[in-house]
Amino acid sequence: MDFKTFYEEYKRRASQQDLDYLKKVTSQALVAREIRHGERVDYSYEESMEGWHQAFEHFKDQDMDWIYTDHSVTMLNENIQLAAFWISIRLNGELLPTSNLFFDTFEKQGDEWLLVRSYIESGVQNPPI
Repeated sequence: MDFKTFYEEYKRRASQQDLDYLKKVTSQALVAREIRHGERVDYSYEESMEGWHQAFEHFKDQDMDWIYTDHSVTMLNENIQLAAFWISIRLNGELLPTSNLFFDTFEKQGDEWLLVRSYIESGVQNPPI
C-alpha cells in the first residue's frame, strides 16, 4: 500500500476510535514525546495504547468529531514518511479552544506502514478550520 492511501486510512480509523487498528499500525518499539502545559512526557507503545483506551472510554458516550488539518507530509527516505497535522475536537457541537499538533513518523516494514515515532504539542492554538 502506498503511503498516501495508508495515511488517509490511518486518520479515518483513528478518528473512529478504532483501538484495535491503532494497535496493529503502531510499532511495539514506539518512541513518543508529548509536551503538555510545558511539561515533557515520554511514553512507549504500552503507555500510548493505554492512553488511547482511556480517552476513547472517556468520550464514548459523547458526540465527538476529530477535525484533521494537514500541514505537510515529508518523505525522509523511500520507507519513512513524516506527517505533520493538527487534531481539533468538536465535542457536543462545540469546537474545543485548543488542538494538538502532531509530528508522526511512519516507517514501511515489509508491506505494512507503522507509526514508529511521535511528537505532540498539546493545547496549541487551533489552526484555521
